[in-house]
Amino acid sequence: MLVFLAGMPSLLRAAEVGTAPNQLAITAIAAQGTNLFLTASVPPGLKTVALDARSTFNAPWEELQQMTVPEAGGEITFVFPQSDDTARFFRLRASPVLQAPQLVSSESEFVPTPSLSSRLSNGNAVFHFKGRVDGSDKILITHDGALWNHVNWDYPPEPIFINGTQWSPKRINFLTSIAPARFLPESFSLESVDLDLIEARDVVALERTGRGLMVYLNDTPCGSAEYEFTIKFHPVGPKLDEPRPSAVARLKISAQVDGSDCIKITAREAVLEHRIFHLPSDLRVNGIPWDVRQTAVLKNEGATTFLPDGVDFSTARIISRKGRDLATAWGEKDALWVHFADNPNGSDAYEIEIAFGPEQSGPSTPFQIDDRLGRPSL
Repeated sequence: MLVFLAGMPSLLRAAEVGTAPNQLAITAIAAQGTNLFLTASVPPGLKTVALDARSTFNAPWEELQQMTVPEAGGEITFVFPQSDDTARFFRLRASPVLQAPQLVSSESEFVPTPSLSSRLSNGNAVFHFKGRVDGSDKILITHDGALWNHVNWDYPPEPIFINGTQWSPKRINFLTSIAPARFLPESFSLESVDLDLIEARDVVALERTGRGLMVYLNDTPCGSAEYEFTIKFHPVGPKLDEPRPSAVARLKISAQVDGSDCIKITAREAVLEHRIFHLPSDLRVNGIPWDVRQTAVLKNEGATTFLPDGVDFSTARIISRKGRDLATAWGEKDALWVHFADNPNGSDAYEIEIAFGPEQSGPSTPFQIDDRLGRPSL
């Protein structure tokens, strides 16, 4: 099981893997200077342990080092020079003291890649995705790495590429940097980003969360399709002394969803961009019925006023959401984008509630803040 760290001491572990007691396994890998340090747990009863490596999933294994280990087992560390290979995979082989078959550990449960800061565009760190998507997937990006979580239908049918690094998330679900620089150095923001779509037949959406930046991939049509996009992480800017002024308001959107839809909210109106399969039904915006078969625009005026004046959409926070697949949103100062996507067969009821303005605190707060909003594709 992969242990995902929110922060790591310098010169210590760049990635850690939880292991059962008395199990031959790689437990940590780190970079220090030009060398890599790989730590392994060794069960009792072994004579030697060898470290093997390869640069791709299909390449033959090559032995890097072999160590004699105490019969009682314990922890050992291999030290060896860093390679020029873009990616590298490791495993352990051990010879028991008694005549018995050789032990072989599972592969290291992460894919190493250069730091996103090694690929800059106008001073921004770049995450470039290229590959096929078939269903619903999530990628959580933090300063320490990218963690893949599969949701519906199939994993990508073939390896995807992140900045040129081959990644098969069904096999290994964590991508991290093992160079001295972190996957995304602290000097780059996880909240101030740009999403540039190159190819996508359905949804690519981002969401700011308390844990990092979530990337949603939702391909609702049948079969798989090619997706390509870049996320540009801006350098961290000066911190605002005062929160942005905004009217305090809430927005609740509910609908029966069968496919994928995006709703753009501004001070003037809500506009539906329908994408795949059926139009949403029973759509309501703050309780106001919206028949999208009659009109794709709901004016924020008169009898259909759903938000007050003075809302800064960049202050948006998701309060709650319901639905078996995707319900997310992203706020900028003058607009809010809300995404729904339903990948399983049939339809499902979805609901998302969003708050605007300064966060309330204390016993008078009638709700629990869930997440900061995330950005959908534009």
